[in-house]
Amino acid sequence: MQLTEYEQEMLDGRYGEGMQAAIEILVKMGGLYGAERFLPVKNAHIDAAAYTTIWDAGTEFVEFLADKGAKVSVPTTINPMSMDTRRWREQYTSEAFAEKCERLRKAYMKLGVNPTWTCAPYQCTNVPVFGENVSWSESNAVNYVNSVVGARTERLPDLVDVCCAVAGRVPEYGLYLEENRAGEILFTLKGFDGSAFRDTVDYAVLGYLVGETAVNRVPVVLGLPESTMPDQLKAFSAAAASGGATSLFHAVGLTPEAPTLEAAFHGKTTYETVEITPAEVAQMRARLNTGDTEKVDMVLMGCPHLSFQEIKEIACGIEGKKVHEGTEFWIQTSHPIYELASLAGYVEVIEKAGAMLVRDTCLMEMEYNGIWRGKHFVTNSGKAAQYAPAINGVKITMADMAGCVEAAVTGKKPKEA
Repeated sequence: MQLTEYEQEMLDGRYGEGMQAAIEILVKMGGLYGAERFLPVKNAHIDAAAYTTIWDAGTEFVEFLADKGAKVSVPTTINPMSMDTRRWREQYTSEAFAEKCERLRKAYMKLGVNPTWTCAPYQCTNVPVFGENVSWSESNAVNYVNSVVGARTERLPDLVDVCCAVAGRVPEYGLYLEENRAGEILFTLKGFDGSAFRDTVDYAVLGYLVGETAVNRVPVVLGLPESTMPDQLKAFSAAAASGGATSLFHAVGLTPEAPTLEAAFHGKTTYETVEITPAEVAQMRARLNTGDTEKVDMVLMGCPHLSFQEIKEIACGIEGKKVHEGTEFWIQTSHPIYELASLAGYVEVIEKAGAMLVRDTCLMEMEYNGIWRGKHFVTNSGKAAQYAPAINGVKITMADMAGCVEAAVTGKKPKEA
């Protein structure tokens, strides 16, 4: 790789052993991908925040960088940790596990990260601008920031993302290159009426279908309504990244690199076309719906973390009601969004109903042994529908927001599911 004078100084150890270790790893990574140079990045987002993703070895690596004087060199947000630091005892986390999480948290604070602890940093503090290079990981965040914002990142591996944040550099490869951002497969929506795509669950199911079909190609979606909102694109991004390995998609007329079909494909006229009908979306939803009992053990929302508007909708739906005895209702969000919702009075409404507002973590990242209560979950999240059964063998029922609230209050599978 061709290094600038500053990058060579980093590699030579002029700025400390921690910075040197980070750039050494990135030089090797760049060589593996055939990168010719580094790109400076404007900001970073780290996925490797949960103890359950990097364990002791990963924790020791973050501690090594911090102990050797490394600091993040660009504004850096970070993904959910493996526990809610305020309510972990209520959420069945053990003392021993909490100690490990706290050790990792302290290492990141020493590195100087912004303690957002969220998988949706684009909704609270970290909002890149169109066209700028960033170093992000976390599959939904990568897909969203590439596609909806139009910034540029690759799906960086855990701990490599930490090195990028420390060095402020990333190898120039993959989706950092203009030619790799062109659409590769077209999904045309046919036969949908005005009742379609009104709730985030519709986008989650569609995203899962698109991601599973496209795998790691860049999909282009034609036919989504002009009324599509950022929260709905968030749901699509997360599900497409979980159902396949999608890191960039184009929605014609909605996302910034796809004002037209021609622009989405960079002028190419030959590409595979897949037609998606309501029947195919219904089949995918039926496949994700593995719940085989009426009784609901848990309703889980906030994978990715919920926005202020989504928490407002839940509060409006559950006000004056009570969560059914024997059913848990977990609502996951970041601490900044929680504080806004608290100021607006929505936290009080939700907690009065008996739901659990979970901050700074995610059930998918928490302690596996003991924390999963029951075997039938209701969710509106395509990402949760992918990971929860794989992690702990739970059964899933997909529902819209109203259906999730209904399931929490009745303790039964919602009627619309």
